[in-house]
Amino acid sequence: MYLGPGSLPPGLMTKRRGFDDGSSDISSTPSSMLEYTGPRLYKQPATKSNRPIMLNAVEYCVFPGVVNREAKQRVREEISRSESKHFLILFRDTGCQFRALYSYCPDRDDEVLKLYGTGPKQVNDRMFDKFFKYNSGGKCFSQVHTKHLTVTIDAFTIHNSLWQGKKVSLPNKKDMALVI
Repeated sequence: MYLGPGSLPPGLMTKRRGFDDGSSDISSTPSSMLEYTGPRLYKQPATKSNRPIMLNAVEYCVFPGVVNREAKQRVREEISRSESKHFLILFRDTGCQFRALYSYCPDRDDEVLKLYGTGPKQVNDRMFDKFFKYNSGGKCFSQVHTKHLTVTIDAFTIHNSLWQGKKVSLPNKKDMALVI
């Protein structure tokens, strides 16, 4: 008797009930067979480095040409000198003008410390504005729409208000002499 979709015909139901692959009853398996003694199949993931990507970005995108040779060389030296596995570039804004090079340690509470350049000594979560990923094929940075820093990020900007330094006091107009 067929009862509609989802039900099995009577002949097939008895065949399925009679099938036993032995995997459904663990209590009948001896405990010595449950322990796996072969090689470990799970390996703790190693922190991947973006060092080659950043060297490529510095060479072809951030400091292209002969004009930027000194700045390019200085940033490359900082990257090679550092033991960090992940590096970030601070841009002034979405125009991608280089300001500083940072090391990023996700293992140590997302620590972002300046290695070279102009910018804050340390950057925290509240300071980030925009994030960028380097496309090595296109030799350009593209914006990534995310709210948090991850190891897939290669560059960032900070909020504009953090760039405004100390305000310079201008002389009062009343004290200025009128020149005609």
